[in-house]
Formats: sequence, structure tokens, C-alpha cells
Amino acid sequence: MNSVQNVSARIVRAGPAAIPSLAVPAAADIVAALSATEKAAVEELINRLFREIRNARPAWRQAWPNKEALDSAKVTWVKTMIEGGVRDWDAQVEVGLRRLRAEPSDFVPAPGKFVEWCSPTPESLGLQTAERAYDEACRNAHPSCRISATWSHPVTYHAAIDVGLDVLMQLPGAESWKLFARSYAVMTRRAMAGQALGMATPLGIGHDSQKPEAMLAEEQSLQFALRVREAQGIPQSGEEARQALLAKFAPHRARLNKTAGGPHG
Repeated sequence: MNSVQNVSARIVRAGPAAIPSLAVPAAADIVAALSATEKAAVEELINRLFREIRNARPAWRQAWPNKEALDSAKVTWVKTMIEGGVRDWDAQVEVGLRRLRAEPSDFVPAPGKFVEWCSPTPESLGLQTAERAYDEACRNAHPSCRISATWSHPVTYHAAIDVGLDVLMQLPGAESWKLFARSYAVMTRRAMAGQALGMATPLGIGHDSQKPEAMLAEEQSLQFALRVREAQGIPQSGEEARQALLAKFAPHRARLNKTAGGPHG
């Protein structure tokens, strides 16, 4: 009964630590290719999930009136979860179950709806709005606050680091907000996908204590200049500048071409 753990790892993190990964063909092909061991493991996990659902939804017999309907539903739910990329009990299935318990309904949701619930939301991760996160980042970016700064969430911290604390301090508000909002959105998506946010650096400026002060100052100055240019829409490369110039003169060229191609005489 080893094989099921390969597939179960795609649904929940409930088997041994060293579970070989399984390529993802169509869900039906995965289910059809299960060995007896894999089927036993998946059955154990799906039974656990269905117990949770029945405990939370007293009208579950409306969806599964008999054993035949229940068994058929389990197969459908396994396929739907594989297709939806639900593979981690703690990070995904538990999120879905919390939403299931919180929803004011007695009835079993569709499997696709449950898979949708398994994706964390910003609220479930304890994230604040981008505006509040920006205010916090600007406060903590002040040189007098950096060492003792308290961050409400790693996402806010890493978004501020991505922009640069000096950039937040020195750019006009509208421009620093544009940079921060973008970085905060990226970090939020990473957190929701369970991805690493990046290595934290205390000063948030790419600091490396082994580098000479002159090199650090040059790197910080370059970082700041690039952020300013980006915020102001200034091209960052020769090709970008060329494309911007061509776009600027495109209407003029069109008028010239129209004049040259018009009637003569």
C-alpha cells in the first residue's frame, strides 16, 4: 500500500515525509493508474475529508442519500482536487474546511466550490489593505524607526524591502505608493500560493556588511535612481527609450505618410 501516498501527496500532506512526486496528467488517468496501495491511501484521506464535511453540514444526505452516491462523490471529489491543485492538507484543505464551517449553510458544497475555498484569501492570512500596509511601511522606513520597527505581517515587510526603505522616504507620495502597491500585490500572491517571500534583510537596502562603504553607497544610489525612474515612467534601457521615442513620433509619421500618399497636382 505504497502507491496511494504518491497521489495523496497531491491532495494533502498526510503521508510519510519522503513521498516521491507524481507527474500530473489528466485526473482521470491518475485515478485509473492507482495501485492498490495508492487507492487505500487516497481512500483514507478522502474519508477523513468527508467525515469533516458531514460533521459541518447536517443536510449532507441531500447530496449523498446512499452508499452508492457517496462512493461516486468521493471519486468526483478526488478528481476535482487533483485538477484544482489541492495537495496540502494544512495549507489548503484546512483552509477550505474553515470556510466550510464558517458558511451559514446546512448543505454540501459542490466539489469545485470547495476547491475554490481551499485557496487562502488575504483576509485568511491576516493581511491588511494595501493602503494601511503602505502607511505602516512609510512609518517604519523613517531612519529613526528602522531598528526598532514592528511589522504587522511579513508581506508588508517584504513589500517595503522590495521597494526600498530609502525610496519610500524620498520619493513623492504618489510615486512611492505606485511602487509599493505593485510590490504588495506581488507579495500577497506569493503568500497565497505558499511561496517564499524572499530573504529578510534588517535594513531593507540589500545591505552586505562585507562590502566597502563606498560600494554600498553606490549600490543604494543606483537602486534609488532606478526606482525613481520606474515610478516616473522613464525608460530603463536603450531599447525602451527607442520604443518610447517611436511611439511618440508615430502620429507625426502617420500624417507625413498620408500627405505623401495623397493626390498630386
